[in-house]
Amino acid sequence: MLRSLSLLTISCLVLFLSCQKETSFEGDNTPAEGSLLSDVNGDCTPKTVNGTYVAGTALVASVNTITFDVNVTKKGPYLITTDTINGYFFSTTGTFTSLGNNTVTLRGNGTPFSAGVNNFIVSFDSTFCDIQVAVQGSGGGGGGGTNAVYALVAGGTPSNCASAVVNGTYTQNAPLTATNTVTVSVNVTTIGAYTLTATGGGLTFTSAGNFTTTGNQNVTMTGSGTPATSGANTVTFAAPNNSCNFAVNVAPAGGGAAVGVLAGAPGTCSPITVNGFYVESAATGSSNTVGVTVNVTTAGAYTISTNTVNGMSFSSSGNLTVGNNQVVNLAGSGTPTTAGNQTYTVTFGSSSCTFTVQVLPNDYFPRSVGSNWSYEFNDAANDSLYRVVNPSTLSALGNTYQIFLGNDGTGLDSSGYYRRNGGDYFEWFDAGGYLGYDAPVWGQYIMVKDNVAANTIWKSSGYAGTAQGTALNVRFSYKILQKDVPVTVTSSVGNTTYNNVIVVEEKLELEVTPGVWQDITNTIDFFGKAYYARGIGLILYEALNAAGVVQDKQELRRFRIL
Repeated sequence: MLRSLSLLTISCLVLFLSCQKETSFEGDNTPAEGSLLSDVNGDCTPKTVNGTYVAGTALVASVNTITFDVNVTKKGPYLITTDTINGYFFSTTGTFTSLGNNTVTLRGNGTPFSAGVNNFIVSFDSTFCDIQVAVQGSGGGGGGGTNAVYALVAGGTPSNCASAVVNGTYTQNAPLTATNTVTVSVNVTTIGAYTLTATGGGLTFTSAGNFTTTGNQNVTMTGSGTPATSGANTVTFAAPNNSCNFAVNVAPAGGGAAVGVLAGAPGTCSPITVNGFYVESAATGSSNTVGVTVNVTTAGAYTISTNTVNGMSFSSSGNLTVGNNQVVNLAGSGTPTTAGNQTYTVTFGSSSCTFTVQVLPNDYFPRSVGSNWSYEFNDAANDSLYRVVNPSTLSALGNTYQIFLGNDGTGLDSSGYYRRNGGDYFEWFDAGGYLGYDAPVWGQYIMVKDNVAANTIWKSSGYAGTAQGTALNVRFSYKILQKDVPVTVTSSVGNTTYNNVIVVEEKLELEVTPGVWQDITNTIDFFGKAYYARGIGLILYEALNAAGVVQDKQELRRFRIL
């Protein structure tokens, strides 16, 4: 749990008790009240656009629909509609008979005039959100017979297509096969038909179709032809994209081997780039690569590989051209068996050098002394928290807890007491201080379990106390929403994707009568989600309102595990 983000106050609990005495009056035909759910961009969430939309074709009310959620705070009749854009709109009427999230379906009316992406504004009560609908051309294409408007994502020096990924092996005088493709990124501003062609060195890459959505998207171009010359062949796109090009490395005929040396040989490989996270007992994936630098004197085919250490190795093969400072990404394979720094020897021909990979522990909340993490709140770089594991420990209930210290800019202070027993991770804390009781109530709870499946639920013990003279007994309820999934955390330093993440939901329950507990999420308008990455610890905490909309968050931006 994250006390600095908790929205729970004792006044909420007292309010909950008083609410049990209210009388409900219904059936007065007054309009329903509530709010549309939306994300940070103002888009309705969750949302679904159903049916196909074609310019000049009338909508079918039962087919062309949009669905989204409404948080209802007062039951009653409702009318929800959109504005009219491009000759059509969506609307529906009905009666909300239950509070909380309700899914609503709006039926389409009218006929779209032309192809394009239309942004509809949905309104209910005093709230608004947006939904985008893509209309195809009358000929079945995204642009209705007109060409899409898009730009290749380019960069580099000079005018190289920074997004181009060349796939397959290319050899002089050998015809291309189905494995020879190039993937490029394009930014589409207007949907429609497209044809993308690039040629050079006897090679041709093409792709044709329709863009039905705007924004950045990848296009895979199929190769054909026979490369006539070895080395780096420049392939240039046809107009209007002819300012953009990319290189295809072609091996000499006869399959000669490339000759060169690894940068840094025979000592430490330099420069070296270790990509991805490596965790004890977790299999390597596509993000686990190591970039080594080579200086090539003779072009040709190559195989660069390492020895196997700790159950893991790295390798790459393909073709190299003559030139210095070429970076080759070696793909990792295997499953590391032990945490700690592991040294690998990489070989290219008669050249070799070494590099080190840190393998993180198989632990969802590391507690090794000196390990530290830096967090920020709500993407604000200046609103940060530094946490570090202190050498000291705390004894309580016959257990030993590792002490964490935190610094929010005012100096180091206690930041929690933690221990692990098998797959259970515990925190020792003052529940009375967290809940707003009149006096401290110390105890422990299990904050995450790493040896159970998704949808597992567990409860803490009850924490009994008084608040302003009112006796209360509150406990925590936990549920694993997702197990070992990838999660991308966005902070002021950029986006970082963590694998093997456990997502834990935390809610509060109040004992309303002896032995009877009631979820008070709607009453206090708060629950939490904690994200724990294997080998790293807490990477994200979200404080949400009862409708599931994030109100505050704490994001990991840097860590060091010792």
